[in-house]
Amino acid sequence: MTDPIPFSAASAPPRTALPAGTVDVHHHIYDHSFPTYPGLPVRRDASLADHARLRALLGVTRNVLVQPSAYGFDNRLHLAASAAGGANSRAVVVVAPDTSLDDLRAMAAQGAVGARANLVQGVPLSPSDVAPLGARLADMGWHLQIFATPELIAEMAPVLRVLPCPVVFDHLALLPPEGFKAHPAWKVVAGLLEAGRGWVKLSSPYALPPGDPAALIAALVACNPEQTVWGTNWPHPNNPALTPPDDAALIDMFAAAIPAAHHTAVFAGNAARLYKF
Repeated sequence: MTDPIPFSAASAPPRTALPAGTVDVHHHIYDHSFPTYPGLPVRRDASLADHARLRALLGVTRNVLVQPSAYGFDNRLHLAASAAGGANSRAVVVVAPDTSLDDLRAMAAQGAVGARANLVQGVPLSPSDVAPLGARLADMGWHLQIFATPELIAEMAPVLRVLPCPVVFDHLALLPPEGFKAHPAWKVVAGLLEAGRGWVKLSSPYALPPGDPAALIAALVACNPEQTVWGTNWPHPNNPALTPPDDAALIDMFAAAIPAAHHTAVFAGNAARLYKF
């Protein structure tokens, strides 16, 4: 009997046949031998090998390692894993706005194509860093990935709308499944998607307020099917449940909410453009 994959209840492939070149655009790894950022908890180890097992089960061939806040600005673990993955792996790092172009180029050589600001936890970056960070990333042709509450997205609308680099919203922009179009953040997210300047990750539905996320997923894709991408969020650090989610079932849930005509774009083609595969 095959050992269970850590942090996932998936034991069989999804019913949905994923397209060739499918990319998991959002996952992390954890290793206790790397120091965590002051004040943040030490996570259980989650290895690249275990994620590779999950990819094989799901039918995913490429991956994007996203630097978690747990390691602050120390990107060594995720960059090494990205470099080891070669042509099939990319990385999203966490960097300060004043990071030198030479340092960013060195990260790019290891697969980095963007940077993330976790504004939910607010460490190691804060909302005031977004504008200068976006300017620095534009020099590299990178995108800025933002993990923020809908309230903060709405508050930051004037900044987000004029960023000189693409902005990628984490985890369905954390919009509420019920009444999302009435939330001030919807206009911000939808407007950037429609303009082709924003992207949204279809991931982590369990982090949203209660409700069926199908309508939200469908509406985000409808804004611009060419600007949406999918990810597992393995090992699911923001999962509120006591048991891990079934990643195969989550794929089927997303696939059911996305018109079949857009499956190849959402699961593979869009990510190939955004992450420069």
